[in-house]
Amino acid sequence: MKKLLKPMKNKIPQIVLIFIFLSIQVYCDLTLPQYTADIVDIGIQNTNFQFIIDTGMMMLLMVAISALATVAVSYFSSRVASGYAKDLRKIIYEKVLKFSNHELNEISRSSLITRSTNDVNQLQSVLGMIFMTLIFAPLLGIGSIIKVFELQTNLSWIILVNFIAVILLLAIVMVKVVPYFKLIQEIIDRINKNAREILMGIPVIKAFVRQDFEKEKFQKVNKEFYDVNIHVFKTMLIMIPLLTLIMNLMVVLILYFGAYDAMSGGILTGDIIAFIQYATQIVTSFLMIGAFMIILPRILVSGRRISEVLNTEITITDGELTQISENPTIEFRNVSYKYPGSEKETLKDISFSLEPGKTTAIIGGTGSGKSTILNLIPRLQDPSSGEILIDGENIKRFNLKSLRNRISFTPQKAILFQGDVKSNMQIGKSDASDEDIRKALEIAQVDFVENLAEEVTQGGSNFSGGQKQRLSIARAIIDSHDFYLFDDCFSALDMNTERRIKENLKSLEDSSVLIVSQRISTIMDADEILVMDNGEIVDRGTHKKLIESSEIYREIVNIQIDSMEALS
Repeated sequence: MKKLLKPMKNKIPQIVLIFIFLSIQVYCDLTLPQYTADIVDIGIQNTNFQFIIDTGMMMLLMVAISALATVAVSYFSSRVASGYAKDLRKIIYEKVLKFSNHELNEISRSSLITRSTNDVNQLQSVLGMIFMTLIFAPLLGIGSIIKVFELQTNLSWIILVNFIAVILLLAIVMVKVVPYFKLIQEIIDRINKNAREILMGIPVIKAFVRQDFEKEKFQKVNKEFYDVNIHVFKTMLIMIPLLTLIMNLMVVLILYFGAYDAMSGGILTGDIIAFIQYATQIVTSFLMIGAFMIILPRILVSGRRISEVLNTEITITDGELTQISENPTIEFRNVSYKYPGSEKETLKDISFSLEPGKTTAIIGGTGSGKSTILNLIPRLQDPSSGEILIDGENIKRFNLKSLRNRISFTPQKAILFQGDVKSNMQIGKSDASDEDIRKALEIAQVDFVENLAEEVTQGGSNFSGGQKQRLSIARAIIDSHDFYLFDDCFSALDMNTERRIKENLKSLEDSSVLIVSQRISTIMDADEILVMDNGEIVDRGTHKKLIESSEIYREIVNIQIDSMEALS
């Protein structure tokens, strides 16, 4: 809860102003019924037109002040609510950026999108209602009750009866509606997830003619969302005419019993009118509070969902060391890794070193743990056991920013961001000049970009797979780093382009290079090749040595040679 309220700290002056203007608004609204009573009991009764005009002018003044106060309350409430939502989204975003793969598996990406948009919007809406309703209504209701007692009538029991009727109605509606609010948010998550999958998988859906299946799948969850919303709003809409009926019955009862008191001289006619207005304000206040109470469970659900994100414990935390020596060495010492919830170890007793000026390569079957090793180096994940050392210091002791600044990581999937070629290259080096960018593009054999201002659509969908890989490689090498990690990022390139890029990458000779690949041609000239199987290093050495000593490596080589011969 504290983290949810944190964005409110810098908005206290605006909240104080809201309270001041609300008080002015309530005061003006409470004086109007009394002015009406005075006009009837004094002005009209005594045919004192001057009194009527003077009192009417005072009423107009109070209405004008109340209107201005209402505008001020609306203005500052909107600023506070929208500012709160903006700051809360920023806090969520900063928190999510710290998530490791473990946290992203705990809370799905589609759910994170819903929580940072829909759920935050729910809190923004309710914050506006708190000022406009939850604070205004009690002030108006309490003030009206005081004014009713000042009238000294015996009609107060009518308000009590109506109040009980309203409470019973609201309780019934809450019991019927509340259980569905959590379900609505969960269905929104599923809609978001389905829509995301469909949009990302359009080429596959079309290729396998699965449009009807995906349409039916989406319609199913969409229909479920429709049915739940219809049920909720039908129940809530029934409440409106029933509440109107209760209020009208209250007015009838006041007029009926008030008429007898008026005829017996126990109450003035103007006081009856004022009593009706105050009674209406009292019931309206409780209706406003009741309406808020009905949506409160939905807001609590949104608050809990956001709190889950903010209270998620970050497994990858900063260390205290910020200085890393020049040309460092990374050593894996008996490293094992097991994904959370999995019984099987993905990596078992991995030991090797990345030394300056040397190229290390990893090859092995699908699921043998190659990419997991690369994820451990920039601490996207942490080992379950064993140590990763930089010049003898455990990698966990280093500040994450300092560590990652020394590492260049090119993932399997080439990820480009919406913008242009230049903005994507500057992700690798924020102050990169046009000359730096063109040099990196040349090394990565990016010969299809004529202008650095060339558009890059979301996800780089206006480039082919091989083009995206080359842009991704260029981005990775645009700045100087101690370690360059390439995770099977040559897979979409033809042999000739790959050969030229590898030749150009020899300019990284002072750094340590780690390449994961399925291609023998990509790794055969590495200083050391690690052969992996079932999460273990089963052999290591140069290409020539492994051809002679490793059956698994020899089998991979023979398969690829046979495939190339079959294609030729």
